Amino acid sequence: MACVEIIDNGPGISEDILHNIFYPMVTGRADGTGLGLSLAQSILNQHHGLIECTTEPGNTNFQLFIPLESRK
Repeated sequence: MACVEIIDNGPGISEDILHNIFYPMVTGRADGTGLGLSLAQSILNQHHGLIECTTEPGNTNFQLFIPLESRK
């Protein structure tokens, strides 16, 4: 398993939408489409991977867990 971390030092993700951020059309940005995280999760799921998120103001961390061997 490989882990890729993406860290953002912005305002964080609102508690109101945090539990739904991987659903399509959910966004906290006025100009957002809400497709990026749902597409990322879909791609990782197809490869039997996982994406997780932790957030607080000044520190949002996405961890992408990617299998190094294919499942048979």
